[in-house]
Amino acid sequence: MNFIRSFIFYFFFYTWTTCYFVLFSPVRFFNIKLVIYLSSFWTRTVIKLSYVILGIDYKITGLKNIPTKGKFIVASNHQSAWETFLIGTLFPGSVFILKNELRKIPIFSMYFKKLGFIFVKRNQVIKSLKLVVKSVRELSKEKNVFVIFPEGTRINPDDKVKLNSGVFAIHKFTGIPILPIKHDSGNFWVNKKFVKKNGIVNVEIFPLIKNGTNKDKLIKTLEKYYYS
Repeated sequence: MNFIRSFIFYFFFYTWTTCYFVLFSPVRFFNIKLVIYLSSFWTRTVIKLSYVILGIDYKITGLKNIPTKGKFIVASNHQSAWETFLIGTLFPGSVFILKNELRKIPIFSMYFKKLGFIFVKRNQVIKSLKLVVKSVRELSKEKNVFVIFPEGTRINPDDKVKLNSGVFAIHKFTGIPILPIKHDSGNFWVNKKFVKKNGIVNVEIFPLIKNGTNKDKLIKTLEKYYYS
């Protein structure tokens, strides 16, 4: 049953995504408000398709911790592609900090550029970190929400990794507070597996970290949120 659900989902997902972004491919001529609306509508649709076809629902606790104004950095654990759709839905127009390979995706790359996404070359750590800090500082004049995955890559739900300290550097040098988010999407949207499982993804949003002046303490706080 899960195989059939997954087959149907991917059929609609790829058909819908291809038609949608081909239709709206002249992104360079769109204003930023339209680009934000189009990208947000797409992520909302993917979340809806996941629920209707795959049976993947979600429950969020801690919504009260989301600031109603001001700038912040969403620091989420990373288990699958599903959370990128959810974060894009919760925070329309947010700026993602992603690995450099993703900037080469046809059509999507034009949307990434228009939305101000920041790309990191993982083999050039120091240079990339300086670029990220500089980019966030400049973009924060117009943007309010930035998104980073401190784990650096998708990991299985039961695994643990050493968190990247880049999130601390961005926080330290820009003064933008951090909003930690934890989820267990990998239990259902199984990473790198065709077959997905139905169930409820638990999403927890923690209190804002405003003065994380100690790197080790901040990293340990995030590890506690992600892995306990």
